[in-house]
Amino acid sequence: MARREVLIDAYNVMFAHPRLGPLLRRSLEQAREEFLILVSQRLPGDGTLGIVVFDATRDPSPPTTKGRTGRTTHRGLQVVFARESADAWIQQRIREHDDPASLTIVTADREILETARAHGSATMRVSEFLQLSSRRQKRMREIRSSEKPEHQSTREIDEWRRLFEKPREEE
Repeated sequence: MARREVLIDAYNVMFAHPRLGPLLRRSLEQAREEFLILVSQRLPGDGTLGIVVFDATRDPSPPTTKGRTGRTTHRGLQVVFARESADAWIQQRIREHDDPASLTIVTADREILETARAHGSATMRVSEFLQLSSRRQKRMREIRSSEKPEHQSTREIDEWRRLFEKPREEE
């Protein structure tokens, strides 16, 4: 079974965020840094690989170059600066992945969503992704406020199992 991956169309999500969208216009690097913090807080701690894809063409660089390209690791995330565009990079990753069903794609881009669905990848709306942390925090407050929950739904039990299961070793 392939390791789960979440591919995030960075600027697509950032422009939808109420604070980061406006910050992008003032300070690209600060907005990116805050976004990576936000993403690292929203990904599950179950070994899922987070891949944040930026358009390299948005990177301010000397006039003799085309912007930053390549990959780096930051806050446990893989950060990709796509040479062409983030959209093209994500679509290629979906098409070429050995197990596209192990991918979750976070974007509002229609073409990327169509590619993901055609290859059996899961999709997550930008609004859902941005609300993940607040739902987790609310849930933790609810759990802490009662000594012992009176009843747990099947969904809650599944969530706890997912959180505490050991990651399966790759074969």
